[in-house]
Amino acid sequence: MSQGRPYLLSHLVIGAAERDPQGLAVAGPDERLDHATLAVRISKLAAALRTTGVSPGDRVVVFAPKSVDTFTAMHGALHAGAIAVPVDPRAPIPVLEALQRELAPRAIVVASTTADRWPDRSVPTIGDTPSCTLSWEDVAEHDATGPVDRLGSDPAYVISTSGSTGRPKSIVHTHTSALRYAQLAADCYELRDDDRLGNVAPFHFDQSTFELYAGPLVGAATILVPDVLLRFPANVSELLERERVTTWYSVPTILRQLRLRGALDQRDLSALRWVLFGGEVFPPAALRALMAELPHARFSNVYGPAEVNQCTYHHLDGPPSDDESIPIGRAWHDTELRVVTPDGAVLGGVGRGELQIRTSTAMVGYWGRPDLNEKAFVDEAVDGALTRRWYRSGDVVERAADGLLTFVGRVDRQVKIRGTRVELEGVEAALNAVDGVTASAAVCVDDPDAPLVAIVQTSTITDPDVVQRAIRATLPPGAVPDRIVIVESLPITTSGKVDTVRAAQLLEMGTST
Repeated sequence: MSQGRPYLLSHLVIGAAERDPQGLAVAGPDERLDHATLAVRISKLAAALRTTGVSPGDRVVVFAPKSVDTFTAMHGALHAGAIAVPVDPRAPIPVLEALQRELAPRAIVVASTTADRWPDRSVPTIGDTPSCTLSWEDVAEHDATGPVDRLGSDPAYVISTSGSTGRPKSIVHTHTSALRYAQLAADCYELRDDDRLGNVAPFHFDQSTFELYAGPLVGAATILVPDVLLRFPANVSELLERERVTTWYSVPTILRQLRLRGALDQRDLSALRWVLFGGEVFPPAALRALMAELPHARFSNVYGPAEVNQCTYHHLDGPPSDDESIPIGRAWHDTELRVVTPDGAVLGGVGRGELQIRTSTAMVGYWGRPDLNEKAFVDEAVDGALTRRWYRSGDVVERAADGLLTFVGRVDRQVKIRGTRVELEGVEAALNAVDGVTASAAVCVDDPDAPLVAIVQTSTITDPDVVQRAIRATLPPGAVPDRIVIVESLPITTSGKVDTVRAAQLLEMGTST
């Protein structure tokens, strides 16, 4: 490893192996690796990638469900000096074709379920199917080598979303931005080398960078929660008990399912000391109930678009009240925030507006999308030729007198209903607070008489009027949905959030019920 503090993500696992070679690094359903073994596997994979033609700066796609192998692949790509690109194994073919065109990967790590789905079969593949260029056994035959040296400012990984049009929106983070996030997260949540981090998010979702990079930075173990296991919350809680998981980070939807169907009262989860949640609003009543089930754990709201990793935090002092919106908090270190009104004014105190962010954890930009970069960033001229670059989050926040920020909604999910501006996230927050509602989606439809429809997931409510009456007490009249549709389950994204776009499509097709 290089002398001094790490400046590349490829230094992290090596550093952990030097400090504690026999310490647990990563554990999956079928395999457990200590730091030393993981470091060797990563270096062998890097050597194998180079034999396929991978050079520094090339893209290596990781196109497989979360596993010890894919954890290895993410770090192996970095070790080879390449750019790691985790891709959703369930992504539709048109999205994969667009990613192939825009990112032009040099190699792909696959699984048996994904090996034949990548659109360009000429790209070398690594996996355990006969069609692969290299098997994992082939990889093991290579000699371990040191990491390829790069600059901290070089790209390290790309996280892609389909975007509103289906064209990839690929976020590029550098070694510096990702490593700074890992350092700040380790400090903020007091990570230790004896921690066991429950990895819930898939690797193509930005929350996973907490376990991928902050974990090895401090030498903690990562306990992989298989994607398929999330369908069975009681099995998840059993895993948490068995593995003595100390830190959990996920979207609130998964935590709500864990509370409702996870048999928490039958588990010894006293090892769990910190629960982090983010990515969507957590209804106060549901959070309060979860905190009662896990009295030993500390709870924190995490906020930050994938473009900046994270920028604020809020450690809860105690359970929230029903009428209390849970703040996203305040800026953590090495970060500056400002709230900007629609007319471009920067608020100096209390008020509402779009959150703009300046931080060392910010992305370098979107891959091959100068149009998106122009919209995403605003440069503020200072001191002659110098500028400050702010990222426009698109999130509307409210700043209180004590400086705490609360998420209000999205600029692009603000709609006008009969002349009244309505925040769809605010409608969903009210719906999710109704006792018995486990998830919801507020959507606009082409119906002049009933343009606002709420789709609610519940197993206990059969009468839509029950929901309608409950939310009338908390929403202004113009924001109350004209129609309530009750369903047994809502579509979710692979990151565990409600898929509002898909829910709207199902509603239009008449299949939501």
